[in-house]
Amino acid sequence: MDNAVQTHYDALLGGCYTWISGGLDDQVRKNKEFFSIHDLTPRDNRIAIDLGAGCGFQSVPLAYLGYSVTAVDFCQPLLEELHTHTGALPVETILGDIRNYSLWAGRNPVLITCMGDTLTHLHNQTETEDLFRQCFSELVPGGRLVLTLRDYSQEPDGSVFVIPVLRDKDRIFLCGLKYHTDTLTVQDILYSCGRGKWERTAGVYEKIRLAPPTLIRMLAGSGFRIDYSAVNNGMITIIARKAPDYR
Repeated sequence: MDNAVQTHYDALLGGCYTWISGGLDDQVRKNKEFFSIHDLTPRDNRIAIDLGAGCGFQSVPLAYLGYSVTAVDFCQPLLEELHTHTGALPVETILGDIRNYSLWAGRNPVLITCMGDTLTHLHNQTETEDLFRQCFSELVPGGRLVLTLRDYSQEPDGSVFVIPVLRDKDRIFLCGLKYHTDTLTVQDILYSCGRGKWERTAGVYEKIRLAPPTLIRMLAGSGFRIDYSAVNNGMITIIARKAPDYR
């Protein structure tokens, strides 16, 4: 991730991410159900790594299910929020870029998650393939990699697409998207009401566009077998497995 993305999260998005995502409890419930439905509950090996962990939408339910979780994220405000949710749960947090593999390598996980929109914050497809190869190397045979991300591969009509994300009596959050060939420019805008007046905070950064067939091709090229792939409500979900007989 570049400095613009990290600065944006530290200054704006980190402080309202839980709110615009519908709240921690709802996300924990949904992800706990997701992991259970897809038979991602722990057995003998209980080690999991959550890349782009944020405030704990994946880490917390994984820990509830019995995993010992390493949560990696570059946004300190989000990791501090994660700490408030974990209590005695077995979650270790690491502040840093997920591309710095030395931060989280060598743990022999049975599960790696990279969910939300983490993948789209990488610079290009080469970095995405490098991350997949690293995940394959780290997983034990039979281990799985779970990906979710927004599907930006289909461009909407018009060059600029503005989404009214959420509002309450004190805050309004908007997101503007401008599509390019391989990337899109994101402008997040937060209006907040304090001290009797509305104030505007905004930030701009880039994301990469990753189509489902491209992701599946890169995963297969890294050695993974695809257990599950779907696109629902604009979100890509892929579960990939390191073959149990891999040596």
